[in-house]
Amino acid sequence: MEDLRFTFNDLVIFFGILNTLLGVLFGLFPLVVGLKNANKKYAVIGFVGSVVGGFLLSIFLSFPIALVFTILSLRKTTSLVSEADPSLSV
Repeated sequence: MEDLRFTFNDLVIFFGILNTLLGVLFGLFPLVVGLKNANKKYAVIGFVGSVVGGFLLSIFLSFPIALVFTILSLRKTTSLVSEADPSLSV
């Protein structure tokens, strides 16, 4: 049986794909929560940021980005009308 040999380029590609998949996995959390709470802006930014962060620094960047944007997606949004005139708030 022949030994497996990997070059440095093979390992870089393998771990790049693996880290990107981890970023997609973590990015699904803010995406689902944001779309469920009708907060598309934070959902998309959290997903894309987590995927890019996963590619660049693996779990060390993709998890914090996903966590921050999930928390931002869970916050209640205030309308500009209620801030401008408190008597119009519901």
